[in-house]
Amino acid sequence: MFELLYHPEAAEEVENLPGVLRGKMARLLDQLEQRGNGLRYPLTRLVRDSLFELRASGSDIARTLFVFQKGKQVYILRCFVKKTDKTPPSEIELALKRLEDMTYG
Repeated sequence: MFELLYHPEAAEEVENLPGVLRGKMARLLDQLEQRGNGLRYPLTRLVRDSLFELRASGSDIARTLFVFQKGKQVYILRCFVKKTDKTPPSEIELALKRLEDMTYG
């Protein structure tokens, strides 16, 4: 089992997803906690370097950006409703900044 560690703002973002997407994302986060890096595409996808996205879809599309850390820890960095085909660079940069915050305080 993996330990999910949420950036404080990411935890709020997950809670603030629209109803159906929130439920789907909660189930995916449970699967991530259970299966960790055994969870594969199409549920997860490498975005860049060590940054992955968890992919929930319905009438809208939600993404949660995360990284694996040592000791079976997963840092949950950013959650948002995606409006374009590609993950916006600004979302990636925000996730990387939050990773710095969680890593170095």
